[in-house]
Amino acid sequence: MKPKYGIVGCGGISRFHFNGLQKTGAEIVHIADLNPEAARPYVDSFDARYSKSYADLLADPEVTAVSVLTDSGYHREICLAALAAGKDVICEKTMANDVEEATELVRAVHSSDRLFFTAYMKRFFPASQKLRDLLPSLGRLFSAQVRTYQPWGDLYSPGADPPGWALEKYGGAVMKCAASHLLDLTLSFLDRPQRLYAHVDYVPGTQFDRKATALLEYDTGLVVSFESATHPLKKVGYERNGWDEFVQINGVDGRLDLSIVMWDHPENNASLLTHYDNRTGTSTEYRFAALNPFDVEVAHFDVCLEKREQECPSVVDGFNVDYLIENMARSSREKTAVQLDWCGF
Repeated sequence: MKPKYGIVGCGGISRFHFNGLQKTGAEIVHIADLNPEAARPYVDSFDARYSKSYADLLADPEVTAVSVLTDSGYHREICLAALAAGKDVICEKTMANDVEEATELVRAVHSSDRLFFTAYMKRFFPASQKLRDLLPSLGRLFSAQVRTYQPWGDLYSPGADPPGWALEKYGGAVMKCAASHLLDLTLSFLDRPQRLYAHVDYVPGTQFDRKATALLEYDTGLVVSFESATHPLKKVGYERNGWDEFVQINGVDGRLDLSIVMWDHPENNASLLTHYDNRTGTSTEYRFAALNPFDVEVAHFDVCLEKREQECPSVVDGFNVDYLIENMARSSREKTAVQLDWCGF
């Protein structure tokens, strides 16, 4: 049965979900937002019911799936209520404020018969999917580097004034807003590490994390060097627009390099994947047509909901990122390596 969607939250990120749902021919029957003016264009476009309270949306028997697109601080409350109301859930990143909330959500999903997806759309770039397909050709993996540098201006000079929206909306800055996507991508490629050591740099006198660096260690001997940072460099990166996101994975039989385009203008250029095959000594570039990965992600969730199939990124994938972020902060605070047990999930 085709899902019928209720959308909670009509802020900036929602336009990508609405556009993707429209392209896939999905039926949106109810929209909730505290601000009726923010919701109005979508209510009119989809001929949907409107409620100021998400509780009214969850009480609507026609709604079978709920997309939670609010600020992260409200995710736990709304997702738990949606599950209790018998709805499937799509939750924007980051899934929760902390590990305690993320654990509660995992347990709630596992004790229900509902599907739950965490919206990490960078998995859905064709170049990301091709990298995953080619990964076995690298043989034994021994090294990886992952970075996400985002142009937020100069937050390193004395007197830097960090923007307030990151802490207000997400409860964190570079780790929640930037690192989260690349941590999810790293885990989707390489699975979960056993240990980490991290350093987090904050704007002095604030809780605004402007740079986070970590070593992710695996029992196989693989070590991933991971860094997320805000920066003022205007013309660096693959597109030379200051956006610099890159994944490199090295194995005994080759290398994969992934350059990722700017998240909110992905239709301008395609992400680039380069595969070096050490057995033949040749390199191959994979240049796909530019597309919006939100569209691919939303269509994927829609098919899963219709077929009643739980695929990734799941509630556990959402938990994994929240768990890594919290333990990166812990490692930096305690100045020690952290053994990761993943709470048994």
